[in-house]
Amino acid sequence: MAENKRINIFVNMTVPGTVGFDGKTGSMERLIEMFKHFKRLDGGINFVFNISEPIARYFQKNEIIAQYNILPTKLRFSSYSGLCLKTIFLVIKALFVFPVPQVKTDVEKVVVYASSDLFWEVIPAFVYKFRNKKIEWVQIIHHIYPDWKKRPGNKIASLFGYYLQKFSLELVRRKADKIILMNNLIKNELLLRDFNEKKIYISSNGINSDYFNLSQPGALAYDGVFLGRMNASKGVDDLLTIWKKVCEKNPEAKLAIIGGAEKKFKLEFIQRIKSAGLEKNILVLGFLEDEKAFSLLKASKVFIFPSHEEGWGIVVAQALACGVPVVSWDLSVYKEIFENHTIRVEENNTNLFAETVVKLLENDFKRKEIGESGYEFIKKYSWKEVAKNPPDLIVPPLA
Repeated sequence: MAENKRINIFVNMTVPGTVGFDGKTGSMERLIEMFKHFKRLDGGINFVFNISEPIARYFQKNEIIAQYNILPTKLRFSSYSGLCLKTIFLVIKALFVFPVPQVKTDVEKVVVYASSDLFWEVIPAFVYKFRNKKIEWVQIIHHIYPDWKKRPGNKIASLFGYYLQKFSLELVRRKADKIILMNNLIKNELLLRDFNEKKIYISSNGINSDYFNLSQPGALAYDGVFLGRMNASKGVDDLLTIWKKVCEKNPEAKLAIIGGAEKKFKLEFIQRIKSAGLEKNILVLGFLEDEKAFSLLKASKVFIFPSHEEGWGIVVAQALACGVPVVSWDLSVYKEIFENHTIRVEENNTNLFAETVVKLLENDFKRKEIGESGYEFIKKYSWKEVAKNPPDLIVPPLA
């Protein structure tokens, strides 16, 4: 490390978890891998987490040794809009409870790391930077919200999300020192919003290839598997339509849905499954620990992911690492990240999506061929490869 500097990295995750919080998010997984990367470097790097208790438990479970400043809160949220409104008060409280990071010596570097552009992470970073210009603010942006009027699902939640991100991005544009993006599509969008290109860096996400190489298929197998948060933007409504069409050709086809959800959404979705007469064909398994989720995925035939918006596609990469063919909507980000190793279908064409799945289920050879090709390709996104250039550009790269 240059000059053997001591680095203190402050991370703000003051919210106790979003609706359906199941213990992890993409930004949290990236932060854990970044931490593992820093452990391999010489010199003193200390993490200080200003954090809520549920998220602290997740990091401690993953053996993240850090200073944990816990913000007590009894807030619980029944909706995304409620989460946004109540969190404003929580962020204000956090700014008064947690001290502003200080640069104590000339050789010490203080980094405020915002692992997502959610406003409860951006606002503290902005305030710290405003109070102490010596701090380096490193900001991660995973994806740009689409127009709230066109976004599937609850329009109130989409309205909140859209405008809160606009607000957050304006703070980032004004004060952040380094802005880390997952792909060039986000970069192009930010340049249109007058961001400084010199501050922008592209740094891919990755997967733990060793874990997937060692994991074994489970005894239980499904024709199709969906893995992700159960909400409209992830295409869960499309999923029901698609699988009904699949079952018209293959009445015995079974789909497993894995992932957390709002209680109300989950109950309503299960009722819709029953109303469609698909209770024997679609099983809602809820959140599963990684070992169970990926052993089930490895044993199954097709990964079905009709998500309408992704910043990178971690679960798609994980499915490829399991050697399972992926069928998704034709999102531009997939072309950049996964090239031709996923099967992409014209967005919203549920008939074509279902036909594609049926053809794969009928062709064992084709599924194996696509699965093996994707398995070899995705190795380029091993965290070991990604970390050769530090994922978050705080320190020089590994030799």
